Amino acid sequence: MKIKQQGFAILITAIVLSIAGVAYTASMAYLQIIDNQVLGNYYRNSEAFVNAESGINLTLSKLKNVSTATNMLDNLPYIYTASLNAKTSYQVTVTQISSNKLQIISVGKSQDGTASKQVSVQVYYDIAFNIPTAPLSSNGKLQINAGDSINDGCEGLTVDQCRSPGSIAPQITLSQPSFTLPSSVLAQTDGDQQVPEFCLDDSLQVDNINLSAIYGALLDQEGLSRFKQINLNEWGSAASASGSIFDQVQPIDDMNSATSLFENTFGITWQDAKGALTSSSQVAHIDMGNLNNGSCSEQLQNVDDLIDIIYITGDCNIKQQHTSINSAGNKHFTIGSVDDPKLIFMEGGAFTALPNTHSAVIGLLYLLPGSAEVIDESGNFVYIDGIKQTAQDMSIDLAGIQVNGALLSEYSCSVSSAASNNANNLPPLSIRYDKSVLNQLYKKLGMTDVTSNYQLVAGTWRDF
Repeated sequence: MKIKQQGFAILITAIVLSIAGVAYTASMAYLQIIDNQVLGNYYRNSEAFVNAESGINLTLSKLKNVSTATNMLDNLPYIYTASLNAKTSYQVTVTQISSNKLQIISVGKSQDGTASKQVSVQVYYDIAFNIPTAPLSSNGKLQINAGDSINDGCEGLTVDQCRSPGSIAPQITLSQPSFTLPSSVLAQTDGDQQVPEFCLDDSLQVDNINLSAIYGALLDQEGLSRFKQINLNEWGSAASASGSIFDQVQPIDDMNSATSLFENTFGITWQDAKGALTSSSQVAHIDMGNLNNGSCSEQLQNVDDLIDIIYITGDCNIKQQHTSINSAGNKHFTIGSVDDPKLIFMEGGAFTALPNTHSAVIGLLYLLPGSAEVIDESGNFVYIDGIKQTAQDMSIDLAGIQVNGALLSEYSCSVSSAASNNANNLPPLSIRYDKSVLNQLYKKLGMTDVTSNYQLVAGTWRDF
Protein backbone atom coordinates (compact mmCIF):
# COMPACT_ATOMS: atom_id res chain seq x y z
CA MET A 1 0.00 0.00 0.00
CA LYS A 2 2.85 2.27 0.87
CA ILE A 3 4.56 1.47 -2.40
CA LYS A 4 1.36 2.29 -4.33
CA GLN A 5 1.08 5.64 -2.55
CA GLN A 6 4.68 6.48 -3.40
CA GLY A 7 4.07 5.62 -7.06
CA PHE A 8 0.97 7.71 -7.15
CA ALA A 9 2.84 10.66 -5.63
CA ILE A 10 5.57 10.31 -8.24
CA LEU A 11 2.93 10.18 -10.99
CA ILE A 12 1.22 13.31 -9.67
CA THR A 13 4.57 15.08 -9.41
CA ALA A 14 5.44 14.10 -12.97
CA ILE A 15 2.07 15.33 -14.22
CA VAL A 16 2.44 18.63 -12.35
CA LEU A 17 5.93 19.08 -13.69
CA SER A 18 4.76 18.26 -17.20
CA ILE A 19 1.92 20.74 -16.90
CA ALA A 20 4.35 23.35 -15.58
CA GLY A 21 6.71 22.62 -18.44
CA VAL A 22 3.94 22.87 -20.96
CA ALA A 23 2.71 26.13 -19.37
CA TYR A 24 6.23 27.54 -19.33
CA THR A 25 6.78 26.54 -22.93
CA ALA A 26 3.43 28.03 -23.92
CA SER A 27 4.23 31.19 -21.98
CA MET A 28 7.60 31.47 -23.68
CA ALA A 29 6.01 30.86 -27.06
CA TYR A 30 3.32 33.44 -26.32
CA LEU A 31 5.89 36.00 -25.23
CA GLN A 32 7.88 35.29 -28.36
CA ILE A 33 4.78 35.77 -30.47
CA ILE A 34 4.08 39.06 -28.68
CA ASP A 35 7.69 40.14 -29.21
CA ASN A 36 7.44 39.19 -32.86
CA GLN A 37 4.21 41.15 -33.21
CA VAL A 38 5.73 44.16 -31.46
CA LEU A 39 8.80 43.91 -33.64
CA GLY A 40 6.63 43.44 -36.71
CA ASN A 41 4.45 46.42 -35.81
CA TYR A 42 7.54 48.53 -35.18
CA TYR A 43 8.99 47.46 -38.53
CA ARG A 44 5.75 48.09 -40.40
CA ASN A 45 5.23 51.45 -38.66
CA SER A 46 8.81 52.41 -39.47
CA GLU A 47 8.26 51.28 -43.05
CA ALA A 48 5.09 53.37 -43.24
CA PHE A 49 6.89 56.37 -41.74
CA VAL A 50 9.79 56.05 -44.19
CA ASN A 51 7.30 55.87 -47.08
CA ALA A 52 5.42 58.92 -45.80
CA GLU A 53 8.67 60.81 -45.36
CA SER A 54 9.67 59.80 -48.89
CA GLY A 55 6.51 61.50 -50.13
CA ILE A 56 7.44 64.69 -48.25
CA ASN A 57 11.00 64.63 -49.61
CA LEU A 58 9.80 64.01 -53.16
CA THR A 59 7.42 66.96 -52.96
CA LEU A 60 10.14 69.22 -51.55
CA SER A 61 12.44 68.19 -54.38
CA LYS A 62 9.71 69.12 -56.86
CA LEU A 63 9.56 72.60 -55.30
CA LYS A 64 13.27 73.09 -56.07
CA ASN A 65 12.75 72.41 -59.78
CA VAL A 66 11.15 75.18 -61.84
CA SER A 67 9.12 73.00 -64.22
CA THR A 68 7.79 70.54 -61.62
CA ALA A 69 7.10 73.28 -59.09
CA THR A 70 5.17 75.30 -61.66
CA ASN A 71 3.14 72.25 -62.66
CA MET A 72 2.34 71.50 -59.02
CA LEU A 73 1.38 75.06 -58.11
CA ASP A 74 -0.79 75.43 -61.20
CA ASN A 75 -2.80 72.35 -60.21
CA LEU A 76 -3.51 72.90 -56.52
CA PRO A 77 -4.79 71.01 -54.62
CA TYR A 78 -2.16 68.61 -55.92
CA ILE A 79 -2.39 64.86 -55.21
CA TYR A 80 0.39 62.40 -55.97
CA THR A 81 0.23 58.64 -55.36
CA ALA A 82 3.27 56.37 -55.51
CA SER A 83 3.39 52.58 -55.53
CA LEU A 84 6.62 51.10 -56.82
CA ASN A 85 6.61 47.28 -57.01
CA ALA A 86 4.50 47.22 -53.84
CA LYS A 87 7.58 48.33 -51.85
CA THR A 88 6.98 52.06 -51.64
CA SER A 89 3.48 53.29 -51.07
CA TYR A 90 2.39 56.80 -50.17
CA GLN A 91 -0.05 59.52 -51.17
CA VAL A 92 0.84 63.20 -50.97
CA THR A 93 -1.68 66.03 -50.90
CA VAL A 94 -0.50 69.62 -51.37
CA THR A 95 -2.88 72.47 -50.55
CA GLN A 96 -2.44 76.23 -50.46
CA ILE A 97 -2.74 78.03 -47.13
CA SER A 98 -1.89 81.55 -48.29
CA SER A 99 -0.36 83.26 -51.30
CA ASN A 100 3.08 81.74 -50.71
CA LYS A 101 2.51 79.03 -48.09
CA LEU A 102 1.70 75.35 -48.70
CA GLN A 103 0.49 72.49 -46.52
CA ILE A 104 2.05 69.14 -47.51
CA ILE A 105 0.48 65.96 -46.08
CA SER A 106 1.94 62.55 -46.93
CA VAL A 107 0.27 59.28 -45.85
CA GLY A 108 2.58 56.27 -46.10
CA LYS A 109 1.64 52.58 -45.81
CA SER A 110 3.65 49.48 -45.05
CA GLN A 111 4.19 46.85 -47.72
CA ASP A 112 1.44 44.61 -46.36
CA GLY A 113 -0.90 47.57 -45.92
CA THR A 114 -1.47 46.96 -42.20
CA ALA A 115 0.38 50.07 -40.94
CA SER A 116 -0.22 53.69 -41.86
CA LYS A 117 1.71 56.84 -40.97
CA GLN A 118 0.93 60.49 -41.70
CA VAL A 119 3.55 63.21 -41.95
CA SER A 120 2.71 66.87 -42.56
CA VAL A 121 4.72 70.06 -42.87
CA GLN A 122 4.16 73.64 -44.02
CA VAL A 123 6.52 75.46 -46.36
CA TYR A 124 6.96 78.88 -47.89
CA TYR A 125 7.51 78.51 -51.62
CA ASP A 126 9.20 80.93 -53.96
CA ILE A 127 8.91 80.87 -57.75
CA ALA A 128 11.37 83.54 -58.89
CA PHE A 129 11.70 85.56 -62.08
CA ASN A 130 14.31 88.05 -63.23
CA ILE A 131 12.58 90.81 -61.31
CA PRO A 132 14.17 94.19 -60.51
CA THR A 133 16.88 93.92 -57.87
CA ALA A 134 16.18 97.18 -56.02
CA PRO A 135 13.09 99.04 -54.80
CA LEU A 136 14.23 102.10 -56.83
CA SER A 137 16.20 101.92 -60.09
CA SER A 138 17.12 104.81 -62.35
CA ASN A 139 18.84 105.25 -65.71
CA GLY A 140 20.25 108.52 -64.34
CA LYS A 141 20.79 110.46 -61.12
CA LEU A 142 18.65 110.16 -58.01
CA GLN A 143 17.79 112.75 -55.37
CA ILE A 144 16.10 111.34 -52.28
CA ASN A 145 15.27 113.55 -49.29
CA ALA A 146 15.17 112.74 -45.59
CA GLY A 147 11.38 112.70 -45.52
CA ASP A 148 11.18 110.03 -48.23
CA SER A 149 11.10 106.32 -47.46
CA ILE A 150 12.88 103.52 -49.33
CA ASN A 151 12.46 100.12 -47.71
CA ASP A 152 14.48 97.14 -48.94
CA GLY A 153 11.77 94.62 -48.09
CA CYS A 154 10.80 93.22 -44.73
CA GLU A 155 11.91 95.74 -42.10
CA GLY A 156 9.20 95.98 -39.47
CA LEU A 157 7.11 93.15 -40.94
CA THR A 158 6.37 89.60 -39.83
CA VAL A 159 7.21 86.70 -42.14
CA ASP A 160 3.57 86.40 -43.19
CA GLN A 161 3.33 90.13 -43.84
CA CYS A 162 6.50 90.02 -45.89
CA ARG A 163 4.81 87.23 -47.88
CA SER A 164 7.93 85.70 -49.43
CA PRO A 165 11.09 84.04 -48.05
CA GLY A 166 14.27 85.98 -48.72
CA SER A 167 12.35 89.09 -49.72
CA ILE A 168 15.17 91.53 -49.00
CA ALA A 169 16.29 93.36 -52.16
CA PRO A 170 19.89 92.73 -53.30
CA GLN A 171 20.37 96.51 -53.68
CA ILE A 172 18.63 99.50 -52.15
CA THR A 173 19.01 101.68 -55.24
CA LEU A 174 20.38 100.93 -58.69
CA SER A 175 21.39 103.90 -60.82
CA GLN A 176 23.49 105.07 -63.75
CA PRO A 177 24.21 108.70 -62.85
CA SER A 178 27.14 109.33 -65.20
CA PHE A 179 25.19 110.79 -68.09
CA THR A 180 25.91 113.75 -70.36
CA LEU A 181 23.25 116.39 -70.97
CA PRO A 182 22.56 117.11 -74.65
CA SER A 183 22.94 120.78 -75.52
CA SER A 184 19.36 120.88 -76.81
CA VAL A 185 18.05 120.18 -73.31
CA LEU A 186 19.98 123.07 -71.86
CA ALA A 187 18.50 125.32 -74.53
CA GLN A 188 14.96 124.07 -74.06
CA THR A 189 12.57 126.76 -72.81
CA ASP A 190 9.16 125.33 -73.50
CA GLY A 191 7.75 126.96 -70.38
CA ASP A 192 6.34 123.69 -69.03
CA GLN A 193 9.31 121.91 -67.55
CA GLN A 194 11.52 123.43 -64.93
CA VAL A 195 14.67 121.33 -64.70
CA PRO A 196 15.79 121.03 -61.04
CA GLU A 197 19.16 122.54 -60.24
CA PHE A 198 20.36 119.16 -58.97
CA CYS A 199 19.84 117.67 -62.42
CA LEU A 200 21.79 120.44 -64.15
CA ASP A 201 24.84 119.96 -61.93
CA ASP A 202 27.01 117.54 -63.91
CA SER A 203 30.19 118.18 -61.97
CA LEU A 204 29.65 115.31 -59.54
CA GLN A 205 27.52 112.92 -61.63
CA VAL A 206 26.47 111.09 -58.47
CA ASP A 207 23.26 110.45 -56.59
CA ASN A 208 22.17 112.57 -53.66
CA ILE A 209 20.49 110.22 -51.19
CA ASN A 210 19.75 111.17 -47.61
CA LEU A 211 20.44 108.07 -45.52
CA SER A 212 17.63 109.01 -43.13
CA ALA A 213 15.20 107.88 -45.85
CA ILE A 214 16.64 104.36 -46.02
CA TYR A 215 15.14 101.41 -44.12
CA GLY A 216 17.60 98.56 -44.49
CA ALA A 217 21.30 97.71 -44.24
CA LEU A 218 23.60 100.07 -46.12
CA LEU A 219 26.20 97.36 -46.72
CA ASP A 220 25.78 93.78 -47.93
CA GLN A 221 27.34 90.70 -46.30
CA GLU A 222 30.58 91.33 -48.17
CA GLY A 223 30.79 94.87 -46.87
CA LEU A 224 29.93 96.48 -50.21
CA SER A 225 27.50 99.36 -50.64
CA ARG A 226 23.94 98.44 -51.55
CA PHE A 227 23.61 101.75 -53.42
CA LYS A 228 24.81 100.33 -56.69
CA GLN A 229 25.95 102.69 -59.42
CA ILE A 230 26.72 101.11 -62.78
CA ASN A 231 27.98 101.96 -66.24
CA LEU A 232 26.01 101.43 -69.42
CA ASN A 233 27.47 97.97 -70.06
CA GLU A 234 27.00 96.69 -66.51
CA TRP A 235 23.29 95.97 -66.50
CA GLY A 236 22.27 92.56 -65.17
CA SER A 237 20.36 89.81 -66.95
CA ALA A 238 16.92 90.66 -68.30
CA ALA A 239 13.69 88.72 -67.86
CA SER A 240 12.70 86.54 -70.77
CA ALA A 241 9.67 87.97 -72.55
CA SER A 242 8.79 84.60 -74.06
CA GLY A 243 5.09 83.86 -73.64
CA SER A 244 4.27 87.39 -72.50
CA ILE A 245 2.74 90.36 -74.28
CA PHE A 246 6.21 90.96 -75.76
CA ASP A 247 6.37 87.43 -77.16
CA GLN A 248 6.46 88.65 -80.79
CA VAL A 249 9.02 91.37 -80.11
CA GLN A 250 12.55 90.60 -81.27
CA PRO A 251 14.74 90.17 -78.17
CA ILE A 252 18.13 91.83 -77.87
CA ASP A 253 20.74 89.36 -79.09
CA ASP A 254 23.61 90.68 -77.00
CA MET A 255 22.65 92.09 -73.62
CA ASN A 256 26.15 93.57 -73.29
CA SER A 257 24.95 96.18 -75.77
CA ALA A 258 22.01 97.22 -73.54
CA THR A 259 22.06 100.97 -72.96
CA SER A 260 18.92 101.49 -70.92
CA LEU A 261 17.23 100.23 -67.84
CA PHE A 262 14.24 99.13 -69.91
CA GLU A 263 16.42 96.89 -72.08
CA ASN A 264 17.93 95.36 -68.97
CA THR A 265 14.52 94.78 -67.40
CA PHE A 266 12.69 93.17 -70.34
CA GLY A 267 15.42 92.17 -72.81
CA ILE A 268 13.90 94.25 -75.63
CA THR A 269 14.14 97.85 -76.79
CA TRP A 270 11.55 100.46 -75.80
CA GLN A 271 10.91 101.29 -79.45
CA ASP A 272 9.88 97.68 -80.16
CA ALA A 273 7.99 97.32 -76.88
CA LYS A 274 5.98 100.50 -77.42
CA GLY A 275 4.51 99.09 -80.62
CA ALA A 276 3.38 95.96 -78.80
CA LEU A 277 1.93 97.97 -75.90
CA THR A 278 -0.04 100.41 -78.02
CA SER A 279 -1.57 97.71 -80.24
CA SER A 280 -2.42 95.04 -77.69
CA SER A 281 -5.92 94.45 -76.37
CA GLN A 282 -4.30 93.11 -73.20
CA VAL A 283 -3.21 96.64 -72.31
CA ALA A 284 -5.40 99.42 -70.90
CA HIS A 285 -4.53 102.66 -72.70
CA ILE A 286 -5.05 105.97 -70.94
CA ASP A 287 -4.25 109.02 -73.08
CA MET A 288 -4.31 112.15 -70.97
CA GLY A 289 -3.76 114.26 -74.07
CA ASN A 290 -7.44 113.76 -74.83
CA LEU A 291 -9.42 115.83 -72.34
CA ASN A 292 -12.69 114.18 -73.36
CA ASN A 293 -11.64 110.91 -71.72
CA GLY A 294 -12.18 112.20 -68.19
CA SER A 295 -9.80 112.16 -65.25
CA CYS A 296 -7.04 109.62 -65.04
CA SER A 297 -8.30 108.23 -61.73
CA GLU A 298 -11.78 107.69 -63.20
CA GLN A 299 -10.33 105.83 -66.20
CA LEU A 300 -8.15 103.71 -63.92
CA GLN A 301 -11.16 102.74 -61.83
CA ASN A 302 -12.91 101.53 -65.00
CA VAL A 303 -10.04 99.28 -66.11
CA ASP A 304 -11.09 95.61 -66.27
CA ASP A 305 -9.64 93.61 -63.37
CA LEU A 306 -8.33 91.04 -65.86
CA ILE A 307 -6.03 93.67 -67.40
CA ASP A 308 -2.53 93.48 -65.88
CA ILE A 309 -0.76 96.20 -67.91
CA ILE A 310 -1.73 99.88 -68.00
CA TYR A 311 -0.07 102.36 -70.35
CA ILE A 312 -0.55 106.04 -69.45
CA THR A 313 0.63 108.97 -71.57
CA GLY A 314 0.79 112.42 -69.97
CA ASP A 315 0.12 113.49 -66.40
CA CYS A 316 -2.26 111.22 -64.49
CA ASN A 317 -4.56 113.48 -62.47
CA ILE A 318 -6.13 111.93 -59.37
CA LYS A 319 -9.49 113.36 -58.36
CA GLN A 320 -10.28 113.78 -54.66
CA GLN A 321 -13.53 111.81 -54.90
CA HIS A 322 -11.66 108.74 -56.07
CA THR A 323 -9.25 108.59 -53.11
CA SER A 324 -9.51 106.55 -49.92
CA ILE A 325 -8.15 107.03 -46.41
CA ASN A 326 -5.79 104.38 -45.08
CA SER A 327 -5.22 103.27 -41.49
CA ALA A 328 -2.73 106.09 -40.95
CA GLY A 329 -5.34 108.66 -41.98
CA ASN A 330 -3.61 109.54 -45.27
CA LYS A 331 -5.48 109.99 -48.53
CA HIS A 332 -4.39 107.75 -51.39
CA PHE A 333 -5.46 106.36 -54.74
CA THR A 334 -4.30 102.76 -55.19
CA ILE A 335 -3.78 100.82 -58.41
CA GLY A 336 -3.52 97.02 -58.04
CA SER A 337 -3.46 94.78 -55.00
CA VAL A 338 -1.11 92.27 -53.42
CA ASP A 339 -2.93 89.38 -55.08
CA ASP A 340 -3.54 91.26 -58.32
CA PRO A 341 -0.49 93.50 -58.92
CA LYS A 342 -0.25 95.73 -61.99
CA LEU A 343 2.46 96.85 -64.39
CA ILE A 344 2.09 100.59 -65.00
CA PHE A 345 3.97 102.32 -67.82
CA MET A 346 3.76 106.10 -67.57
CA GLU A 347 5.22 108.00 -70.52
CA GLY A 348 5.86 111.73 -70.38
CA GLY A 349 4.00 112.42 -67.19
CA ALA A 350 3.61 111.94 -63.47
CA PHE A 351 0.82 111.53 -60.94
CA THR A 352 -0.83 114.80 -59.95
CA ALA A 353 -3.15 115.17 -56.98
CA LEU A 354 -4.22 117.52 -54.24
CA PRO A 355 -1.81 118.12 -51.33
CA ASN A 356 -1.32 115.25 -48.87
CA THR A 357 -2.58 112.66 -51.38
CA HIS A 358 -0.50 109.65 -52.33
CA SER A 359 -0.77 107.86 -55.67
CA ALA A 360 -0.11 104.22 -54.76
CA VAL A 361 0.88 101.38 -57.07
CA ILE A 362 1.06 97.75 -56.01
CA GLY A 363 3.27 96.05 -58.58
CA LEU A 364 5.78 97.70 -60.90
CA LEU A 365 5.72 101.38 -61.87
CA TYR A 366 7.85 102.27 -64.90
CA LEU A 367 8.40 105.98 -65.65
CA LEU A 368 9.42 106.81 -69.23
CA PRO A 369 10.28 110.27 -70.55
CA GLY A 370 8.16 111.88 -73.21
CA SER A 371 9.39 114.11 -76.02
CA ALA A 372 8.84 117.82 -76.64
CA GLU A 373 9.75 120.22 -79.44
CA VAL A 374 12.92 122.20 -78.88
CA ILE A 375 12.29 125.95 -78.76
CA ASP A 376 14.98 128.59 -78.98
CA GLU A 377 15.26 131.73 -76.85
CA SER A 378 12.92 133.59 -79.21
CA GLY A 379 10.20 131.01 -78.80
CA ASN A 380 10.68 129.49 -82.25
CA PHE A 381 10.91 125.80 -83.07
CA VAL A 382 14.43 124.60 -83.76
CA TYR A 383 15.05 122.95 -87.14
CA ILE A 384 18.19 121.17 -88.31
CA ASP A 385 18.38 120.27 -92.00
CA GLY A 386 14.67 120.97 -92.23
CA ILE A 387 13.80 118.56 -89.44
CA LYS A 388 12.01 119.88 -86.37
CA GLN A 389 14.09 118.97 -83.34
CA THR A 390 12.67 117.21 -80.31
CA ALA A 391 14.18 116.42 -76.97
CA GLN A 392 13.24 113.98 -74.29
CA ASP A 393 12.08 115.15 -70.90
CA MET A 394 15.03 115.10 -68.60
CA SER A 395 13.66 115.00 -65.08
CA ILE A 396 10.72 113.52 -63.17
CA ASP A 397 9.35 114.46 -59.76
CA LEU A 398 8.74 111.36 -57.62
CA ALA A 399 6.99 113.22 -54.79
CA GLY A 400 3.63 111.74 -53.80
CA ILE A 401 4.34 108.32 -55.32
CA GLN A 402 3.87 105.24 -53.14
CA VAL A 403 4.93 101.83 -54.49
CA ASN A 404 4.71 98.34 -53.05
CA GLY A 405 6.93 96.32 -55.39
CA ALA A 406 9.47 98.37 -57.36
CA LEU A 407 9.77 101.71 -59.15
CA LEU A 408 11.92 102.16 -62.25
CA SER A 409 12.71 105.47 -63.93
CA GLU A 410 14.19 105.94 -67.40
CA TYR A 411 14.65 109.68 -66.79
CA SER A 412 18.14 111.17 -66.68
CA CYS A 413 17.30 112.68 -63.33
CA SER A 414 14.68 111.47 -60.83
CA VAL A 415 14.00 113.90 -58.00
CA SER A 416 11.70 113.89 -55.01
CA SER A 417 10.78 117.51 -54.39
CA ALA A 418 8.82 116.74 -51.23
CA ALA A 419 10.43 118.07 -48.07
CA SER A 420 9.26 119.15 -44.65
CA ASN A 421 9.10 122.77 -45.79
CA ASN A 422 7.85 122.35 -49.37
CA ALA A 423 5.37 125.00 -50.39
CA ASN A 424 2.97 122.63 -52.16
CA ASN A 425 2.71 120.29 -49.17
CA LEU A 426 3.53 117.29 -51.39
CA PRO A 427 3.64 113.85 -49.77
CA PRO A 428 7.07 112.23 -49.74
CA LEU A 429 8.15 109.35 -51.96
CA SER A 430 7.52 105.95 -50.37
CA ILE A 431 8.72 102.63 -51.80
CA ARG A 432 8.70 99.17 -50.24
CA TYR A 433 10.35 96.33 -52.15
CA ASP A 434 8.09 93.28 -52.35
CA LYS A 435 9.57 90.22 -54.01
CA SER A 436 6.34 88.23 -53.73
CA VAL A 437 4.32 90.97 -55.46
CA LEU A 438 6.87 91.25 -58.28
CA ASN A 439 7.06 87.49 -58.82
CA GLN A 440 3.26 87.29 -58.83
CA LEU A 441 3.13 90.09 -61.40
CA TYR A 442 5.73 88.50 -63.67
CA LYS A 443 3.88 85.20 -63.48
CA LYS A 444 0.63 86.91 -64.49
CA LEU A 445 2.45 88.62 -67.36
CA GLY A 446 3.63 85.26 -68.70
CA MET A 447 7.32 85.90 -68.10
CA THR A 448 9.61 82.88 -67.90
CA ASP A 449 10.48 81.80 -64.36
CA VAL A 450 14.12 81.09 -63.59
CA THR A 451 14.35 79.55 -60.12
CA SER A 452 12.20 77.80 -57.55
CA ASN A 453 12.83 77.14 -53.89
CA TYR A 454 11.14 76.60 -50.54
CA GLN A 455 11.63 77.29 -46.86
CA LEU A 456 10.21 75.16 -44.03
CA VAL A 457 7.82 76.92 -41.67
CA ALA A 458 9.35 76.42 -38.25
CA GLY A 459 7.40 74.20 -35.85
CA THR A 460 5.01 72.74 -38.41
CA TRP A 461 6.47 69.23 -38.84
CA ARG A 462 3.99 66.63 -37.54
CA ASP A 463 3.97 62.85 -37.78
CA PHE A 464 1.29 60.50 -36.44
